[in-house]
Amino acid sequence: MTIFEQILAGLQQKFAGVDTATLTRIATKKAEGVTDETKVTSIVEGISFQDVMQNYGDFRAGQAQTSAVSNYEKKHGLKDGKPIENPKPEPPKPNDPPKPQETDIAKMIADGIAASIKPFADKLAKMEENEAQAQRNSQISAVAKKYGIPEFMLKDRNIPENTDLDTYFKDMKQDMSNNGFQFSKAPETAEQKQEKEASEFAKMIEADTKSIVEQQNK
Repeated sequence: MTIFEQILAGLQQKFAGVDTATLTRIATKKAEGVTDETKVTSIVEGISFQDVMQNYGDFRAGQAQTSAVSNYEKKHGLKDGKPIENPKPEPPKPNDPPKPQETDIAKMIADGIAASIKPFADKLAKMEENEAQAQRNSQISAVAKKYGIPEFMLKDRNIPENTDLDTYFKDMKQDMSNNGFQFSKAPETAEQKQEKEASEFAKMIEADTKSIVEQQNK
């Protein structure tokens, strides 16, 4: 596979669902001057969804501008901005709908870009929303675990975004205790186990030393 083909394959896997034409334009540009295949992975990883949206938007903007200029020149009998000599107007056809009023070219371009980018913008917003929700759920689970709150108590529980999780779960644990809920003892961590063993060993030495001293004093 060529460098271009490898980059394109990587982009198609990373941005599944994005049209091939957009990814092909990006891969073509990124492959220019690249001869080292080991750089393909870093090139693909360095391309963000925002870059894909920008490329698609730029392409659609160019199409919209070209189309708008072409329609404007056709309507006013122009070619490359200059009047066409003796343009022959097209005869009106029966039952033709009335021609719309002249549309501002800049507005046409802006509307075209907005309509083209919207699906990508919606997809990006959804991805960001899902990522934020996953991070929030992970944070809630971690704090709940710290206070010994079992996972089943979190199901379908709606916790407002600005809630202080430590205070929330501390109060929740107190309420559960007041209602007779028996919390299971959290397993000792490696650090806690080591400290416990060291403490017991120190007590054993202290007891042995005391015993020796008492025997010597007899």
